[in-house]
Amino acid sequence: MASWILDLGMQRVIADSRIAIIPQYSLQFAREHHKPYFGRQLSAFQSPPVRYALLADLARYALRGRSAVRILEIGSWAGASAITFGTVVRELQIPVRRIICIDQWSKYFVDEDSSLHYRSMNAAATTREIQKLFQHNVQVCGLEEMIQVRNANSREVLPELESAAFDLVYIDGSHKKDDVLYDLEQAKRLVRNGAMICGDDLELLKSEIDSDAHQLALGKDTDFVVDPRTGASYHPGVTEAIATVFNDVWQEHGLWCVKRSGELWSIPDFQVSNLEIPTHLQHAVEIPYGLFNGYELFRQGDGFVAYPMASPHWFQNRIVCSSIEELALLLDAIERIDQARAPRIVESRDSFNIVSYKGRYWAISKSLGPTELFRERLGERDLAPLLFSADTLDEVKAKVHQLAPPVSESPCLLETYQGYNLVEYEGIVWIVAIAAGPVDLTNLETKRALLSQGRLMCAATIEGARLAVERRSREGQTS
Repeated sequence: MASWILDLGMQRVIADSRIAIIPQYSLQFAREHHKPYFGRQLSAFQSPPVRYALLADLARYALRGRSAVRILEIGSWAGASAITFGTVVRELQIPVRRIICIDQWSKYFVDEDSSLHYRSMNAAATTREIQKLFQHNVQVCGLEEMIQVRNANSREVLPELESAAFDLVYIDGSHKKDDVLYDLEQAKRLVRNGAMICGDDLELLKSEIDSDAHQLALGKDTDFVVDPRTGASYHPGVTEAIATVFNDVWQEHGLWCVKRSGELWSIPDFQVSNLEIPTHLQHAVEIPYGLFNGYELFRQGDGFVAYPMASPHWFQNRIVCSSIEELALLLDAIERIDQARAPRIVESRDSFNIVSYKGRYWAISKSLGPTELFRERLGERDLAPLLFSADTLDEVKAKVHQLAPPVSESPCLLETYQGYNLVEYEGIVWIVAIAAGPVDLTNLETKRALLSQGRLMCAATIEGARLAVERRSREGQTS
């Protein structure tokens, strides 16, 4: 199938993978059908999908060739990383294996951390529902014999553990600087020679950030902030602690690691290979496959889904099929039907309407007023700046942008609505959580990070943006 997909010009790209909204795959469904659950409910999916793909590849690098392994995890939540380790150990057929998971599953954040994400995590911990979900996920993934749970604070457990006894230590607990420093110093004692320490939530290195803003965030013990120099969000406590303990680390997409060589610590010669989202997480992730006939294609679990790129109601108009071949054939049929239809407006800009007609896309200046151009013989000529066409939607959009750039060349605040700023930029209404602080919407990496954390959404209209905010509020109440 892979070569067939490449023939369509599609590539599997997981760096931009997103958490899918799949109504039928709820927490209740997972429990009733004995399946793992990692999704929005209980904030069960904590990191961008690419981090778990990287973590699995890093675990293969660290553990391959061993006949026995001991892994220590500090901070487990719903079990996504612990099960990733367990799956890799089972894949490598390592006969003697033990994964110790330390987590107290108690209230994590103070009242000042008031965003919906933090409130959801606190509620999940207070009710003990997240611990129950961890146990459920471990059980249905068949890893009970491998995983040993220590329900306590890391400061209570780590001093009891044997020195130089672990092949891999993974740190993903408290983000507060002093807590991370403690976990790091203990981890240095606990890993054997040639083993690795790794962890989550290192989005930016200390050398990359604004030092004054960083010190201010540390003084307030802020969990997650936007760096004014880069426009990216990061965890100040994690960045500071790692910079204090290690001179340099390997870091990518928030995941980091170092390798022990005697008393020294170095960057491992780890090279990322062909990444795959771990199987136990695929039910909650849409993995981009590319563009085809004006649709964005994603893999979703065992099937595939296509979203129309030009439609403001893209989610309602999605198409789901069991195979990529079936989906491509269906989209081809839709394209042929569209070519036989009358002209239809696919997008309206400030000065132009973009129209689909007989397999081409046309940009028609609104200054022409009502027109019946498509009943006339147009030929192949463009009548710029009033009328022009192209084979693809992207081409005609580029021409429109060149002749009549959008009014909102820079982000423009439209209104504040139920804890979100609604900002117009590049023809899209961006929905930004006020709790995220200042956000640079011109920075692609910032937008990707916030989208993956659920702190940023988008809509075609302000009405759609308000509906998205209300829907997110309802989801938070039912989580």
